Formats: sequence, structure tokens, C-alpha cells
Amino acid sequence: MKQEFLNAMAKAAQSVTVVTTDGPGGRRGVTVTAMCSVSVDAPSPTLLVCIHHLSPTCSAILENGVFCANLLGESQAHISDSFAGRSNAKGCDKFACAEWTERVTGAPVLVGALAAFDCRLNQHHRISTHHLFVGGIRSVETSSLNSPLVYHDRHYSRTEALEVR
Repeated sequence: MKQEFLNAMAKAAQSVTVVTTDGPGGRRGVTVTAMCSVSVDAPSPTLLVCIHHLSPTCSAILENGVFCANLLGESQAHISDSFAGRSNAKGCDKFACAEWTERVTGAPVLVGALAAFDCRLNQHHRISTHHLFVGGIRSVETSSLNSPLVYHDRHYSRTEALEVR
């Protein structure tokens, strides 16, 4: 059942996001495809990210209480690879692959990200192997990029607009 589930989930096209944090728990980041909006009608809009409980980024978010979800554009696969562990970079060295800034929370914001959602941690829940983090948006930044980096069928892809008649 597990392999069937993984094969079926590979058919879902997902945006690629690098989740970052900084503070007393350290500067960390990880690539995820599990990021989505929760509510725009809360006192501040909220979003959810899911991170494996053994990831150093997970424990850093719990200690720092902040994170930024950096949505990658189609030209930023190398950044995804760095934070997914597909390069030799470890820990803070992963950040050398791109230029970073910060907004309200102090979490690293990728310069030129398709979109960046700077969040304060509102809630977290552990479900089996993953932590679900719900963040209240403190700041949003967008760029002129218009095509997201997509992960589908275990490969990077891009989107293409369809003409619908």
C-alpha cells in the first residue's frame, strides 16, 4: 500500500517551496512540496507547510517560532536541489546558492522568489513522520517571475497556459 500511495502521489503536480527559518534555533531551510493556503479570513491569512520531523529545519522552526515559505520559479531548480540535499552543501552552506534578505520575522526571504510568505508560527501538530506548521502571514512579497517550478512524476516541470474554448 505504501508504494502504491507514493506512486499515486507522484502524479500530483506540486509547486516547489523552500521553507526557511532563523533565530535562536539556528538558520535552516528545506525543500517541500506540501504548502498550501489555510484561510484568508483569519485575523491574518494563514498557510500550512509539512516537514519531516527529523529535518533540522523542523526543530529550528519549533524553537524560532517563525518561517518563510519561498515559492520557487521555473529557473530556480538549483535552489530546490540545494535545500533538498542534492548538493554537497550542508546546514547554513545551503544558503550560498542564492541571495537572501529578511522581512518582518527575520526568517530568510529568497530574493527573486515567485512569492515569499513570511510567517509567525501559529500552530503545529505532529502526524506520524511529519510536523504540520500553520503560520500567520506577516508579510508577502512577489516577483516578476510568472512560472512556478513544479514537481511532477519525480521530475521538475513547468506550467504552460492552455487555451480553453
